Amino acid sequence: MRVKCPIFWGDVRFLRAALWSVAVWALFAGNALAAYPDGIHRLQRNDYLVAADLTYVETQTSEIVLADEHLLAANNTAAFTFDPASATLEVLEAWVLQPDGQRIDVPLENIFTRPSAAARNTPGFVASQTTTIEFPQLRLGSVVHCTWRHTVSKPAVFGFNVVLALGLSGHIRQESRIEAPASVPLQWGQRGGFAVEEAQAGGNRVLTAAIDVGSVPPAEASMVSPVDVGPVFVATTLAGYEALGAAYAARSAGKAAETPEIAALARNIVGNAKGLDAARAIHDWVAAHVRYVAVFLNESDNVVPHDAATVLRNGYGDCKDHVVLMQALLGTLGIRVLPALVNWGISMEPLPLWSSASFNHVLAYLPDFDTYANPTDPFAVFGVLDNGLSDKLTVIASTNGEKRRTPAQSAASNAYQYHAELSVDAAGTVHGQARMSLSPGADGAVRRVLAGAGSLAALANQLLQVTPEGGYGGMRSTNPRDLTKRLEIEGQWTSPHGVVRSSPLVYMTVPLGLDVAPANNLRAYLTTATPRRYPVIVGAREYSWRSVIALPSGAVVEHLPAAVDLSSPAGRFTASYGVIDGKIEVRRGFVITKTTYPPQEYEDVQSLLYAFIDDQRAVISYRPGP
Repeated sequence: MRVKCPIFWGDVRFLRAALWSVAVWALFAGNALAAYPDGIHRLQRNDYLVAADLTYVETQTSEIVLADEHLLAANNTAAFTFDPASATLEVLEAWVLQPDGQRIDVPLENIFTRPSAAARNTPGFVASQTTTIEFPQLRLGSVVHCTWRHTVSKPAVFGFNVVLALGLSGHIRQESRIEAPASVPLQWGQRGGFAVEEAQAGGNRVLTAAIDVGSVPPAEASMVSPVDVGPVFVATTLAGYEALGAAYAARSAGKAAETPEIAALARNIVGNAKGLDAARAIHDWVAAHVRYVAVFLNESDNVVPHDAATVLRNGYGDCKDHVVLMQALLGTLGIRVLPALVNWGISMEPLPLWSSASFNHVLAYLPDFDTYANPTDPFAVFGVLDNGLSDKLTVIASTNGEKRRTPAQSAASNAYQYHAELSVDAAGTVHGQARMSLSPGADGAVRRVLAGAGSLAALANQLLQVTPEGGYGGMRSTNPRDLTKRLEIEGQWTSPHGVVRSSPLVYMTVPLGLDVAPANNLRAYLTTATPRRYPVIVGAREYSWRSVIALPSGAVVEHLPAAVDLSSPAGRFTASYGVIDGKIEVRRGFVITKTTYPPQEYEDVQSLLYAFIDDQRAVISYRPGP
């Protein structure tokens, strides 16, 4: 189930893909902006009535004051996606309260139900529907209100799960109420200040969680998901992570059945390869030949992959389907593959209690080789996980389930080398050629860009346009879709007026040129907050640059910047300048040792960032020849 109601959920990518149910019921109704206490702009309440078999009725209501242009633009509709095979949905109330007190009920023709986006994109795979409310006559200061009743008649695969994740949502008041028979094994956890109370009502257990969040500090550059740092409440009937893995394994049993067609295909793909080499060949084939579709791992899809034969026949599927086909193909070769549930994104920490909402993606885990693979990504090399998948909680789907962590990235595994030969003529035109090499841990995004470029010449010109010297040129590379070969790129370019002539001295910085991992993007990790409040995601890396610059005939170098060698607990930055055989040689190295740093370690990262940024602006001067 996915909900778009006039609510600010924080990290939309996390919540969109999470396995959860969220409902809200307004604390106040029929009040204009001035009547909301303490400047609260969002009032929400959740009500769940759970049966002993874990079916339930959720009533969800939300009110939000459209106090600024952003809120006005973002909340002209409310939407609720549900699975008609297991649930029904009713709109109980929908209205707009104008600043002058006039209430406008939403007419019936403004409420409609259509196949969901996932159902339209993947016919036969998903049958969910979306009901949408269009609010009329909105203006600054309007209050929008919607109330839904969602009746779930079929228990979810992972039982009953609720996650309330406020993120960085400003001034909001929220309350949740869950009523269930005492026999229901409901557990809960929270962080960030929810007040939780338990009571009895007619033999039922009643759990309430409430919070009033005042103004919160704004988001920071390159921070982790707001869900990681904002208030979160979790309630679940799961016994633990292991139970979640066991439930997934039980529901997906038999889906990786081996057919004669699958067995023949596997033999054709691997040839004489054995072990990891065979697994790599199967992974690369699945990644290249099965198109990804936006069928998210969520309750409305029943968290069950389609059978491998269907995935092969259709040629598309979501993460679960990529893994199940890889399971079937490798199963014919006697190589075991287990699904591994994980969160793929910028949410770096698990929720305060085990829950299906902790996961939005499935990897392939090869237990005999202790290797993880991501066949969903056609540009991910076998056995390599990107920043969003590394060092994450994962649950292996097996008979008993298993809680583990994915491998952490190292700086050495994300290596990038850049070597440029440059010349500056008497008119100030820069001519350059460069070679770039990327390790498998660093090349995923670059492979994707290369594969998606209309032409490499156009891509080269786009890269040059954002450099101080500009220019035009061309590029060539190894096949970005061939995951068996290290990604190598070459390019050449010309930058007219790349160096501004002057007398008696010419001043220049080192031209950036065709650099597919340009260092000028490091400013994206800087923040104005002092001290920093939230963890920062930088990404472990080991980058090196070497530029050799030939000056015009007869030119004499007058000044080179000082060498830099700065080490901190977060890594190291080095820079050196020298003249060798009449040419200027510039070397730079940049090492970050971890993917994510807590706020108290940010100054160590910041010192390296500024050292690099400052060195990029360091000036070389030379006296032109006669």
